[in-house]
Amino acid sequence: MRLVCISDTHNTHKALRLPEGDVLIHAGDATGQGLSLEVESFLAWLASQPHRHKIFVAGNHDWLFQRHPDMAAQLLAVHPGITYLQDSGVEIDGVKFWGSPWQPWFCDWAFNLPRQGEALHEVWNKIPLGTEVLITHGPPHGVLDQIHGGPHLGCEELKIRLAAVRPRIHVFGHIHHSYGVARSKATAYVNACGCDEDYRPTHRPIVLDLRPKSIKIHGIEPNVRLESLERLQESLKHTENDLIEKMLYELPSHQIGGMHVMAEIRGLRPEALLQDYVERGLHSDLTYHLRAENKPSKRPIPFTKLEDGPAETQP
Repeated sequence: MRLVCISDTHNTHKALRLPEGDVLIHAGDATGQGLSLEVESFLAWLASQPHRHKIFVAGNHDWLFQRHPDMAAQLLAVHPGITYLQDSGVEIDGVKFWGSPWQPWFCDWAFNLPRQGEALHEVWNKIPLGTEVLITHGPPHGVLDQIHGGPHLGCEELKIRLAAVRPRIHVFGHIHHSYGVARSKATAYVNACGCDEDYRPTHRPIVLDLRPKSIKIHGIEPNVRLESLERLQESLKHTENDLIEKMLYELPSHQIGGMHVMAEIRGLRPEALLQDYVERGLHSDLTYHLRAENKPSKRPIPFTKLEDGPAETQP
């Protein structure tokens, strides 16, 4: 079963290019303010996607699902191909999914509950044992839940429940800066935020193959070409103590003659002029190729191995 995971698209869903898959999962914050027109537009787009199954969990921006659940239900009824989960589950091809929108109190937005309170404890205790794919809007405490290395913003109560449930995959979003995948022995954690901290849709969907005894995570493989370019970029930061290696190149006579004329015009030695040409050409080419390799589709998805066990991905 192939899962395509997205989250925190904030009205940028039409800019997405989704890979093929069996189940399309959106872990919340589809909208900016949770207005009915925003929700209607998002649901129409989601329903139009070719994936056989679509699962959606609301996030803290998706106010309509908390303030006006009846209206939200009416909009969902127009698109029966979408499964909306709110402290509920669904079984697809023998795989048990569970979804919930709640998170510790965050800026007085939707689906907030007091941190480390009884309400969150009750919410997470509803997650059934045997759940294989868990979808929440927010992360558990300590996993893909930081902004620029700041404090952990995930839910402590959710972390406690995960120790009992041990889902094979946990999909969430909420913390844009921590987009990526973390892998423990029991669980693959997926922060699928589509937008960065500036609400630009720069992150690509995360794709996983759920197999009977393994999980294949796509897109975490290193980009060897990008790594070579970054090494070159670092090597070009030369110092005054750099050694100069003399290299012989055969140049046509008209190019050598042109270099001597240009060197005289610029008041340089021909060797210095050639060095200037090489330096500028390298930086120009490097900029061009880095720009190409730094497209979201080329960048590796951030991946972390957690301390409690080795990654169990399969090639």
